[in-house]
Amino acid sequence: MKKRIFAGVLAVSMLIGVSGCGIFANGSDENEKVMIEKDKAKELQLELNLGAGELKVEKGANEWVEGSIDYNQDKLKPEVSYKLKGDKGIGVIEQDKKGLVDNIKIGELKNEWNLTLTDEIPLDLRVNSGASETNLDLKGLLIKELDVNAGVGDITIDLGGNWDKSFDAALALGVGKSTIILPKDVGVKIKASKGIGTADFVDFISKGNGVYVNEAYEDAEVVINLTTDLGVGEAVFKLE
Repeated sequence: MKKRIFAGVLAVSMLIGVSGCGIFANGSDENEKVMIEKDKAKELQLELNLGAGELKVEKGANEWVEGSIDYNQDKLKPEVSYKLKGDKGIGVIEQDKKGLVDNIKIGELKNEWNLTLTDEIPLDLRVNSGASETNLDLKGLLIKELDVNAGVGDITIDLGGNWDKSFDAALALGVGKSTIILPKDVGVKIKASKGIGTADFVDFISKGNGVYVNEAYEDAEVVINLTTDLGVGEAVFKLE
């Protein structure tokens, strides 16, 4: 997990802030439009780095990425960067890491990310969230690779529906409830590390040593290979 330390530091910092060591939020509401325009890229690598707040991602963008971020603290102003490297577009949407860790503001904190992504080109998606409520509705996207690193808070990742190509997904689940929705008609293989929380693999077949598959796996031409670190919260893996 490339950003495991980053998310962990943010998560701990947010908890410290909530316990009374931060600065109270008193900023005015701001709305930042987010867009990464289409270009000649044939695939997209997108990294989302959220410190604290709410994150919602789904398909539906006419450009590579569209959406808005509502926030009420200057330190939460998002930074968007993008470059074209060969045939690959590389985009990052994030907030000032140093500012978030060193100047946590609590109280009526508002930081809501609502993003839509393109379903026209293959996508390598990397999500790093600190203390947040996260909903990743990835149905219908052309996922090439998925890497999610969750800190504190509930997270839902919807990978249900039909998939035309196999891909790998790596999930580091943190503190909170994690709900992972997977397709029943596409092959799924889960390799789960043992956490100190609880995990429920609904309608999956245990192969031992932390490996679970669905019924479609044995004869599947398309497979989702999922590696997960179960963390300390509650995780539910279920089929759609």
